[in-house]
Amino acid sequence: MQPPLPAFLHVKITGLMLLSCCTLSGAALATTRTTEHHKVRTSQHHPSSKPPPKSSHRKVTPQATHQPAMTRNELNAEKSVKQARDALQAAQTQRNAVKQQTAAQVAAVKTFEARNETAQTQARQSAAVAATLSAAASSAAATLQSTEQNISDLETQIADIRKEQEELRADLIQKGKALSPVLPLAEHLSLYPSDTLVTVPLPQDKAITGFLVIKSISHGLERQAQEMRGQQEKLTLLDAEQSKKLATLTTLQQTQARQRDVVKQQATKARTAQLKAGRAAKDAARQLENATRKASSLQDAVARLESLESSAEASLQKELASAEKAHKDARDAAARALAQQRAEAAKRKLLALQKQSGPGLSARSAVSSQSAGSSAQQASTSSAPAVSSVAGNGPESGSRPVAGHILTAWHASTESGPATGITYRTPSDAGVRAPCTGQVDFAGSFRTYGQMVILNCGKHYRFVIAGLGELSVNTGQALARGAPVGSMGSHNSLFVQLRHGQTPINPAPFL
Repeated sequence: MQPPLPAFLHVKITGLMLLSCCTLSGAALATTRTTEHHKVRTSQHHPSSKPPPKSSHRKVTPQATHQPAMTRNELNAEKSVKQARDALQAAQTQRNAVKQQTAAQVAAVKTFEARNETAQTQARQSAAVAATLSAAASSAAATLQSTEQNISDLETQIADIRKEQEELRADLIQKGKALSPVLPLAEHLSLYPSDTLVTVPLPQDKAITGFLVIKSISHGLERQAQEMRGQQEKLTLLDAEQSKKLATLTTLQQTQARQRDVVKQQATKARTAQLKAGRAAKDAARQLENATRKASSLQDAVARLESLESSAEASLQKELASAEKAHKDARDAAARALAQQRAEAAKRKLLALQKQSGPGLSARSAVSSQSAGSSAQQASTSSAPAVSSVAGNGPESGSRPVAGHILTAWHASTESGPATGITYRTPSDAGVRAPCTGQVDFAGSFRTYGQMVILNCGKHYRFVIAGLGELSVNTGQALARGAPVGSMGSHNSLFVQLRHGQTPINPAPFL
């Protein structure tokens, strides 16, 4: 079935057909007039031998007989020509209008492309500024975490000193109670040892025995007194050490307060710059956030995010294949250029989609990855592909997302079964850092997990960080490794889970 012709082509063809008809009519009219003229000339130059018949009517010449028909034909021809001319003019007018609309559309497209290019340039510049600010915030957050860890260790040491002081004081009190009954006798013997034995009415041998017993008791009391003096001296040293550590703790807490202010300021700057750079991606970020909020569990949330990412990649791959096929099938230079532009745009979109989440992960070392757990852990991590230990996006050796100590290790027994992540016991208001470079898929309150962040590290790796008291990031924000994510509240328990696709894996080799 042939496609319908545009309206202006219909008008143009109709006009041409009418013009052709008028041309034929004009030719026929000219032929008729030429024939009549030839007959008249023939009758004038070659008169007939037969006389004309007599008639009572008025004599009519051939010219007088055909003159009205010729006039009507001429009028019809002129009318047809005018109609054809009008139709042609209308067709030309419509064609010119279409050309003007096409030119205006092309100009609008070029204007949009220029505006879009300008916006993209500004977005890239803002993203670069945001990345610089994020790196600066990462350095400040690392310093703050070191201070928080020192404070935590110092508080533990002070607690140990206080415990030892209490034990020494309790022991001294107990020994003092045991010695209190014999202290008067010991004091009297120390002052008047000979008089005490002389005044006692005892035989000489028993007196000597009593003297030896008293001497032994005196030595025992002296040892106990010496031990008590040593304990008292140690207690004095502990008091001095405690005072020194408390002074150091006060200094560290003041430093911590200043560092927290710096981290918050830099995190706010990075957050603002990222918002300026990511306004074009707000719809996609809202789509991710809505998909996450609709999830009935953490498993569904990560599965939906994974499905959205896979669908976007599949759509771009399809667009890329279609553009490449169009490029191959195009015959003229304009079509090939358009197909090439589509292919390059699709490639850029695909590359941006692959890069915007992050470069993926890498373990600190192959040995730590292999010895990270028991056979059950290895069975759980075997579903993830092997990760290079030479380059990638893993944190630095020994770094952790938060200060404190591990409360529940990966795959440890819990009430709900083996642990699917690592739980940290943290100091109050401790800062939490990003364990990888990537993009925030979700940031907000989520069911029983409290304030939660899902960080897309790239290559289908995602960190789930839950239990924060305050967030410093937004959904869709790009983060550098070690950048501040938020801070702890009064709960003091941070849950960190790593997923590859929809499968939880051991995060220890990457922390």
